[in-house]
Amino acid sequence: MALLFTLLRNLRGLTTLSLILFCLLCSNLSRAQSVYYSIEGISAEVFNGMSSNAKTLWLQAEQKQEAQRVANIELRQARIKYWQAGDTCLWILSDIGKERPITFAVVTRAQKIERMEVMVFREARGDEIRLPAYTAQFVDQTLTDDGELSRHVDGISGATYSVRTMKRIARLALLLDRWIMPNNGSTVVGAE
Repeated sequence: MALLFTLLRNLRGLTTLSLILFCLLCSNLSRAQSVYYSIEGISAEVFNGMSSNAKTLWLQAEQKQEAQRVANIELRQARIKYWQAGDTCLWILSDIGKERPITFAVVTRAQKIERMEVMVFREARGDEIRLPAYTAQFVDQTLTDDGELSRHVDGISGATYSVRTMKRIARLALLLDRWIMPNNGSTVVGAE
């Protein structure tokens, strides 16, 4: 990038076309995505060599409505894939931040979040939500009866949309975990 600025500084008589190309190049650089985890990488860390099974939760219309109410996420897909070993589940979930999707890995156990990581961040700003000091706020969070997280989560100045998205995904993962776990007071529908 520094080389590009040096070249532009040395050019005399910058044409309109050159200026447009420069702006397009810079806008594409700001849209670059940051990949922090792959599915294989996070799965190996979470399950630490234990055998995990890929499973599918088939969503019913009532579940989609509840997800909309609790997490403010419209689930358009018919199913959600997850990985499970014992009572530990790994959910790979995405939702739109301000303009682009953010992909998260959420590890749940006994209807609590054990770990939450940003896997792929595609927004231009707000990636501070991936830092361990921030993600630690989600550990041991549960879903209250009114569909909220059990404890307050601090915001980050300049990352408001990313923070909101992370909270929505946390609520959704806890709701999904509630649906698949036996003895949770509801009927497990569609988990295979």
